[in-house]
Formats: sequence, structure tokens, C-alpha cells
Amino acid sequence: MFDTQHFEDRLVTSWLGHNFFYFEELGSTNSYAKKMDRVDTLHGALILADSQLLGRGQYERNWEATPGQNLTFSLVFEPQNADRLTILTLACAKAIADVCAEQIEGSAELKWPNDVLIDGKKLAGLLTEAVFNGSVLERVIVGIGINVNQLEFSGELSEKATSLYLLSGKKYSRERVLAHILTKIEFYYRLWLKQDIELVKTINKSLIGFGSWTRLNVNGLDKEGKFKFLGVNEKGSLIVLNKELEVDTFSYEQVRINLA
Repeated sequence: MFDTQHFEDRLVTSWLGHNFFYFEELGSTNSYAKKMDRVDTLHGALILADSQLLGRGQYERNWEATPGQNLTFSLVFEPQNADRLTILTLACAKAIADVCAEQIEGSAELKWPNDVLIDGKKLAGLLTEAVFNGSVLERVIVGIGINVNQLEFSGELSEKATSLYLLSGKKYSRERVLAHILTKIEFYYRLWLKQDIELVKTINKSLIGFGSWTRLNVNGLDKEGKFKFLGVNEKGSLIVLNKELEVDTFSYEQVRINLA
């Protein structure tokens, strides 16, 4: 079971994670965060579940996580608008990659648009959702799943997923790992608010395929030819160089990258 006191004792952020909601079992932390009553502010709220029954990733895929072994949580932010949410998601992913790479004394990469990979296997995934009150943005929820101490994965996931334990051979304190990650996310969130171009450059350097010629799937259709992956711009759009040496931009919803 997650030791909430141990976590709170090690949390050194200024605001992120101090409004903490812990559940032994929950359907989905993102779904819970979307339904929370907003009395004053939920900015920086952390919702964590030891067992998430209906965890999901992109495209409504299930997120497999052994109860009590991993980190499944959501963070609530209240920015003024819904611009650049792709950059926010990638900033959170970069924070996770930084911390997890330190834990195993190795390196981690970001897979467009929202996964963290180590040695080609998925360590963490993110799902960002925005909540509106009419046309007004009320909150942004970043759902995060990180494989920490899980020893095995079922079916095809055994070839595609990994955990910190499997990578290093040692068990980790989930409380310490989470506290460290929140510190890094808070740091990158400040850069995101400032629209710091250095954050975009840092993210791009960690994106798998950055600077390589790749194939694209746009709106569900494979595009002919190859495109040089130039990363993302300051607005969060994916940018590529086409065969005519012109720059094309695509929104997060439109495009998927195929490195094969």
C-alpha cells in the first residue's frame, strides 16, 4: 500500500501535489478528477490510486498495472487557456523520463505523442484531458501511469513494456519516485507557462526519431514518401520537412509517426 505520510514527508514542491487525494482502489483517476467539485481551486491537485480498475491510455486502450506495484495518478492544472497542451503533456513526460533515467542510471526517450520508453520498451504513458464549463476552460487533467515495481506483463505487453525494477533489478520506493517526479514536473510547468523556447528544444532532443526521415499516418491514412521529423514547434504542432524541402505542420490529433 502506498505510504501517504512517507510521500508527504518527502514532497518538496511549492504547490504541486499538496492537495492530495489517495484511494486504495478507483475506477480511473482521470475520471475522478473530471468530476471533482471546484470549491476554490484544484490547481496542483494530485489524485492517486493503488489500484486503478479502469485505467486507460490513448485511443481508450486499457492500462495494465499490478495493484500496489506502480504509480497511477492524475494531476490537475488550471491554466488560463487550452493552448499548447501537447507541450504540457510532453513536458510532464520529459520530467518522468529525466527522473526514471536517473533511477536506473541510464537514458529514457519520448515517443510521440505521450509515452516514455527505455531500451525501446514502454515505461510510462500519459493521457491529457481538458474540462470546459461552456466555452471556458475549467481544468486540465494529466493522467499518468508509470511501471515501477511490476515484475511481469501479460501477453504481447511482455515484449513491449518494462518497469524500473525489470531494468535495474531492484525495488523502488514509489513514494520517493513520485515526490521526485512532481518536483521536476513543477519545474517544467513553470517553463511551459513562460512559453520558454528552451523547454521545446529540450523536449525535441528527447523525441524518438528527431532529425530522422520517417513515414507519417495523417487522419488515419498513410502518406506517401518519407518526411524528416523536426519535432514540435512552440505551439505543440508536429513539424516535418517534406520531399520538396517545405515544412509541414500537423496537430496532435492528426498525425502518427512510423519510424520503420
